[in-house]
Amino acid sequence: MVFTGLAVEFTVIGFLFYSFPVFWPYLISELGMTESQLGMITAFYFVPVAILAIFIGRALDKYSVKNFMMIGSIIYALGLFSLSFINSYWSLVMIYLTILALGSIMMGNLAIAKLISNWFDKKAGKALGIAAVGISFSGVVLPLVVDPLLDLVGWRNVYVIFASVVLFIILPLIFFVVIDDPKTVNQFKDGMKGDIEEESLPQEMTSKDLLSKKVFWIISFAFAFQFLSMMGVIAFLPIHASKMGLDAIWNILGLPVKQYVFAYALAAFGGVLGKLIFGYLMDLMRAAYPSMIAMSFQAIGIFGFTYFSEPSIFLLSALMFGLGYGAATPLMTACYLRAFGSHNLGKTRGISSPIVAPLQPIGILITSILIGFQDTYFVAFNIMGCFALVAIVLASQIQEPKKSDLY
Repeated sequence: MVFTGLAVEFTVIGFLFYSFPVFWPYLISELGMTESQLGMITAFYFVPVAILAIFIGRALDKYSVKNFMMIGSIIYALGLFSLSFINSYWSLVMIYLTILALGSIMMGNLAIAKLISNWFDKKAGKALGIAAVGISFSGVVLPLVVDPLLDLVGWRNVYVIFASVVLFIILPLIFFVVIDDPKTVNQFKDGMKGDIEEESLPQEMTSKDLLSKKVFWIISFAFAFQFLSMMGVIAFLPIHASKMGLDAIWNILGLPVKQYVFAYALAAFGGVLGKLIFGYLMDLMRAAYPSMIAMSFQAIGIFGFTYFSEPSIFLLSALMFGLGYGAATPLMTACYLRAFGSHNLGKTRGISSPIVAPLQPIGILITSILIGFQDTYFVAFNIMGCFALVAIVLASQIQEPKKSDLY
């Protein structure tokens, strides 16, 4: 289940987001799009995702996760294939907001989080962290692979390749591997037979119950501001690095890699480490502590590559930024899981989406608007660093309620 989650996260986040900035020069030159317009694509994407998550989150608590993932992968592949035919900015927007939004939310992180929570309890932090490695690992691999591939086969054919990977590799993987619940194959959560504390709890909380809990709002807003800070930086990092002078071309494993692309990939590599490290810490510490540490790394990284152009400091800052933001998704899910249990995870993530998702694109919008007025990301990235500091303050207030207090 964890390996499948890793593979699915790799294709969903990797194909939609980490690869996207590498396509920008081709979309700008061929279709006349601008940096500001392309930056807003992700912002627009979160609007339908926030709405869809409410309904799909509830459904995942009641119906087969496997079926949702299979249907979602077919829709997602269709969306990727459709991108190879776009001829205008608005056709790109419409595909992201409809087909890709629906497919990705059905097969992606929300479904993976529910699947992992069905299989793990005490080891949920590590399991969620490992599964989420696919998110950041895609950022390490895909920019380095896609960049030369774009020159070799063209950007339209790259999207055809993406769709083929989902349809002919990911879909069969889900079909043959995913099992909704360990009980159906005579197994147990964490692979251990015994009493599981969570199973003694009531099976379901109402939406009203969830919204009445202070911890729900604190977790939601803490990670919303972390995501806001991250989203306002990550898509613009390669261009910022280029403008800061990181234009040298290195030869890495026989591939010509631009220095600014390497900085982008290095941040994603930090994300891989962040998911593993903080997923492990989540199983050992109170939820507030690893969350605060991760957010601190993110803030330090943003301020680092905003103020320093010296390559070694810039790259180190990119790595620290990645360590912080990479931990966000598994930590948020683990916080909700620890507070409300696996039986309520789908609903909790779904209800939190209208809180978390609308704040995420604000970072993109702020950066996109400011870059439209000036040719530097200095002001925008300073603002994003301050939002990361706000997230740290909020995370410090996360209190893990006693199980008996939740009902």
